[in-house]
Amino acid sequence: MNDNMSSNLKIIIVGKSGTGKTSFVNRWVKNKFVETYKATIVSEYSSKTYKYQDKIYHINLWDIAGQDHFAQITKTFAKDAHGCITMADATEPVSLTETIKWKNVLDDTETFADGGKLPNILVENKADLIEDGEGEASDSKKLEEFSKNNGFDGCFRTSAKTNLNIDNTIEKLMSIIVRRLTAVSEKENNVDKKCLLIDPENHSEKDKYRTKQGGCC
Repeated sequence: MNDNMSSNLKIIIVGKSGTGKTSFVNRWVKNKFVETYKATIVSEYSSKTYKYQDKIYHINLWDIAGQDHFAQITKTFAKDAHGCITMADATEPVSLTETIKWKNVLDDTETFADGGKLPNILVENKADLIEDGEGEASDSKKLEEFSKNNGFDGCFRTSAKTNLNIDNTIEKLMSIIVRRLTAVSEKENNVDKKCLLIDPENHSEKDKYRTKQGGCC
């Protein structure tokens, strides 16, 4: 891992109102769960230091309001984000379909450092309510298929109440972010330090490099 990579990462959490985004954040950041529900107004900010692959990261989490008229707000808070968690409610199937809308907003708004789409993990929250008899049990294979077909980078069924897969979700997202940032950093270092020599007579690539001085490329 490149030690010059930024240790400050911005992650946003989007999804329909009532899917449990704030509860997810509170469980991961504070390791607590509150039964009462209070809708997020515009956004809520939390932060946590997180050790991943022997490096300490400062994670900035933005929990974005889920009402439809806050789509423009989502675009604003997506700026400079490194990754996203898009959330659905396991007891409300329509909220899973609506994750496509939120993902499209992000894909059309912000790109990752490598020019690709933001790393985005699909989460189906409130799995504990399914076990308690609310809603219909979802099919994990269908969730995985939905995730793959709609361009998500992975999926988890979670519960903020029981702490199911909360850490796994963050770890998966971090693995993607760090891997892609590392690739970008290494590519930039190679461009800065090395320049491929081209044979002026036959334009073939010689199997050697020289340190870039001035502007050889």
